Amino acid sequence: MIEVSKQLALPAAPQIVWDLLSNPGTVCECVPGATLERQREDGTYDAALIVRFSSLKVTFRANFTLELDAAAMAGTVTSKGKDTRGGMRVHATMRFKVVEMTTPPGSSIFIDANAKVTGRLATVVESGAALVIEYLTKAFSERLASRCAGAIE
Repeated sequence: MIEVSKQLALPAAPQIVWDLLSNPGTVCECVPGATLERQREDGTYDAALIVRFSSLKVTFRANFTLELDAAAMAGTVTSKGKDTRGGMRVHATMRFKVVEMTTPPGSSIFIDANAKVTGRLATVVESGAALVIEYLTKAFSERLASRCAGAIE
């Protein structure tokens, strides 16, 4: 089981951050290697993510559900997917919440996630997960901050 708890600080008002986070297309554009492929008739989404684990490049295809609570500025993403080589399956849940910060002014995003990885590549993914998560979180935070700055201007 992979577990992640992160707090990201952004120099933008909570409503600006929420508006960006509640749009799956925008979120995918902020994650390196992620692509939002389509929204299904049932409201779920299909997406892909290409990740490097050392010299191993893995492409994941997933279906996810997004539940949003606009009043609380909170949401839950539940996904399941597999890599395109068929060696691994992933079931993940991520909860996030946008909270106003006063010092410095802006917003914090609190993220709690867990993922269960099974299959022949599971040990490779789990051993490299911490480094990949750090990289993706940093890149996501920078890209989202850039989007927030563009929304303010």
